[in-house]
Amino acid sequence: MDSLPIRNHEYPVPIAQRPTQKKGYVQRQRPFSFQPRFTEVKTQPLNNYGFPEPGIQSPTARQVIAKDYLVSDETWEDICNHAQDIDFIVIGSGFTALAFIDQTLKQDPFKKIICLERGDFWLPDHFQNLPLPFKYTLGGPSETFPFTLSKETYKSDIGFVHGSCPFFGGRSTFWSAWSPSPPKKLMRNWPECMIETAQNPEFFERAKTLIRVTDPDEIGVPYKNLQSQVNDRLQQGKANNQIPTAEEVFPAPMAVSSIAQTSVIHFTKFSTPGPLLGLYKQQQKLAEQNKGAPLLFATKTAVEYLITEVGFPPPASSVGEEVTVKIVRTSRFTDLPVTPDRTKIILCAGAFPNTTLLLNSFQHVQPVTSVAGKTVTGHFLSHVVGRVKRSTFHNLNKESLELGAEYLAGRHPQTELQYHIQVTAITSPDPNQDAEDAARFCPDYAAAASEEQLRGSEDYVIFVCATLGELSENNPKSFFRMNPYPTKDPTANCVLQVVLDHKDLELWDLMDKATFDAIEVMAGKGQEIEWWHQPKPADKPGVWERSRPGVETIRMEGIVHEASTLPMGDDRNCCVDSNYKVKGVSNVYVTGGALFPTSGSWNPTLTMCGYAQDLAIRLTPKRND
Repeated sequence: MDSLPIRNHEYPVPIAQRPTQKKGYVQRQRPFSFQPRFTEVKTQPLNNYGFPEPGIQSPTARQVIAKDYLVSDETWEDICNHAQDIDFIVIGSGFTALAFIDQTLKQDPFKKIICLERGDFWLPDHFQNLPLPFKYTLGGPSETFPFTLSKETYKSDIGFVHGSCPFFGGRSTFWSAWSPSPPKKLMRNWPECMIETAQNPEFFERAKTLIRVTDPDEIGVPYKNLQSQVNDRLQQGKANNQIPTAEEVFPAPMAVSSIAQTSVIHFTKFSTPGPLLGLYKQQQKLAEQNKGAPLLFATKTAVEYLITEVGFPPPASSVGEEVTVKIVRTSRFTDLPVTPDRTKIILCAGAFPNTTLLLNSFQHVQPVTSVAGKTVTGHFLSHVVGRVKRSTFHNLNKESLELGAEYLAGRHPQTELQYHIQVTAITSPDPNQDAEDAARFCPDYAAAASEEQLRGSEDYVIFVCATLGELSENNPKSFFRMNPYPTKDPTANCVLQVVLDHKDLELWDLMDKATFDAIEVMAGKGQEIEWWHQPKPADKPGVWERSRPGVETIRMEGIVHEASTLPMGDDRNCCVDSNYKVKGVSNVYVTGGALFPTSGSWNPTLTMCGYAQDLAIRLTPKRND
C-alpha cells in the first residue's frame, strides 16, 4: 500500500487546529508484515548493569510495560505505512473489546487485530484486588467526562452522569462484579433479532465462561451460612408477597478472576488488563510457531475521526448508498489507513464515546444523524443500609467475616419499568481485622459496608442495598447531541442531557419501598432494625437510628450504565442493523449498551459481552485447519 500523507489538513479540522509536522520528522518506510516485534520479557536489560553507559534513571510505568506489550512510536509508523494486513481495528479495551478479541481469535488465530486505547496503562488489575489504599483512586481523576453536561441536568436531582475510565482496561478495573443473565421478559421493546440471539443456549454460557461468572454459594468462604440464610429469607418473603413487586430472587452471580481456597484470598474480581495481555502472549507464541498472528495494543491513541474521503466537506451519500471508512484519525501524529475491502472497525469504547465518534465522522450519513443520541437511558440509584442483631441468624462464624450477596428484580405493574436490588449482607466480629477482606470480597465496593458502619457493629448483620431503576426511553428531554459550540477535543464534542419524567419518579418511589421491604424480610419478622442516616454532604458523620432515612439521603446523584444512544434493529428508528453494522457505513460495527433499545434494570456487562462475542462469530468463520 502506498504511504498516505501524514495529516491531510483539509478534513475535518482546519490546519490551525491540527498538530504541525515536527521539525526533522520523517516517516519510516520499513516493511510491516504483522510479525512479532516484542518477545518475552528479557531476564536482563539491554543495557546490562550500567555497561557501557548508565541506563534510564527515571522510567515511567508506561515505559516498563510498553517494552513488551504496547505499540511503540516506531511500530505505529510501520503500521500506518503498511496497514493492508489488518483485519480488525478495535477501539477501546474494556469488556466488549476483550469479548470480541477473545472470540475472534478462538474462531481464527490468524486474524490480525490492533486494539486502540485512548488512555495510558495504569492499573494492572481490578482496584479491589490491589492493596486497600487503592480504594482512594475510585472517582476523581480516574473518571473523565467526555461530554458537556447540560445545565438542566446539573441543576436537577440527577446532578450528573458517570463518565469513563480513560485507561487500559476501561471501567473493568473499577466495576462491580454483578453479572445476571436477563430473561426474555426483561428485554422490553427489544427487536426480535436481539432477543433471538440471546435465546441461543450458548449465548450467556459463552459470556459467563469469558468473565468467569460464579454464584456465591460456589465461592465458599466467606459466602457460607449468612449467604444461605439471606437467600432463604428473601425467597420466603417473595413467596409470601412481602415484597409485592418482586419477581425474581437468587444468589447474585459475580464475575471472579480466580477462586483459591486459601487463608488469605478466596477470590478476586475480574478485569480485562490481565486477560488481554494473556491473549497478547498467546498470540506471540502462536506467531512464532506460524500458527497465528500477533495481537497489538496501542495506548494513548484517542480515535478522533473515521474518515471516508479526503477533502471537506465529505460527499453526502445517496439513499441506500454506503460510505466506507478509509482513514482512522487518532491523537497520534500519523493517520492509520484502512483497507476498505478487508479491515473492519469495531467500536468498543462505551455508549457516549462511540456515539460521539459516529456523530463527528458521519454528519452526512442520514441513519446516524437522524437517530444517534436521540434516546438516552441508564439507571438511577438508591442506597439503603440497615442492621439487625447477629442473634437473629444461626451458626455464623464467630471469628471472621461472613458475607451474602443476593439479587432481587422487580417491575412497576403499570409502566413495566424495571428495578433491581443488589443486596450485600455482612457481619464482622472484628472490623479492624476484617476491613481489607471486606473491601476485597464485597461484590461492589461502592455498595459495601463502610469502615464507619462496621465500627460498633460487631454484634450485628449489616444489609447494604444498592437499588437501580431504569430510565424511561420515551423522554424527549433526554438527549446526546453534537455541541453547537465545538470543543477543541473532538472526542468530547457532544452535549448530554438526562432528566427524569413522571414514570421515572413513580418507579423510584416503588423501588425505594421494595428496598425497605426487602431489608425487613431479611431481618426477620418483628426484629428491631436500625437504619443508617448519612447526612449530605457525605463528609459529615453518619449515625444509626430507629427511624427510616428519608429520600433526600438515600437517593444518589449520578446515572450509571448509560445505554440506547445507538439502538439496534432493522426499522428506521435504529441506526445499527441486525448485524451490528452502522447503517450507511460499510465497515464500522458497534458493541455495548448503546445498542440496547431500553436499558432494563439489570447490570449490563454480561449481556454486552454476549453480543460482542456474537459479532465476532458473525464476522469470522471458524477456521478448521
